[in-house]
Amino acid sequence: MDHKDLVRQSFDNQPLLPMGNYQFLINPLTEQVPATSAALLRAAADWIIEAGNFTSATKIAGEEDKGAILVAAVSLATDLPFGMARWYPSGLAGQVTVGFAMEYTQGALYLNGIERDDRVVIVDDMISTGGTMIALIHAVQQAGAQIMDIICVGEKPVYGGVQRILDETGFSVKTLVKIDVSGERSRLYV
Repeated sequence: MDHKDLVRQSFDNQPLLPMGNYQFLINPLTEQVPATSAALLRAAADWIIEAGNFTSATKIAGEEDKGAILVAAVSLATDLPFGMARWYPSGLAGQVTVGFAMEYTQGALYLNGIERDDRVVIVDDMISTGGTMIALIHAVQQAGAQIMDIICVGEKPVYGGVQRILDETGFSVKTLVKIDVSGERSRLYV
């Protein structure tokens, strides 16, 4: 099985858990149910690197909730350092704070490690409504960095997040797998 098929398989026919008006996708890559295999993490990182424009990037950025393992794997494979948006403040000098609202919660992101004139590729696991990604884009911009590319492994198109991100920020998001979450189990769009 090639790396793209392995990633696709990890999102197909997986259980969905209703959370308010949204469907939460249980899967091995983002939820570790079942546990994330090294092969799956490597496959996702390889596909992200193939899809992304890393040639002029100087850093990778992401957020710690579920995307952190992907950011770390891509960092190891590309030898690029990374900055991380956390869900709690450290109070360190230079930390950028932005508010966010997504389908399950709201609060603030606290970005460390991204600096003025960095050329950044943003990597994340899933786009649903786009709220977290919009906040991350704003945080990278507030840090004075240039966004070179944005890559997300999964997308739930029914929630319109990719279009919302484009409308609110002007940035296009590359997604690798589009997932239908309208039933009791996930299905991939072909």
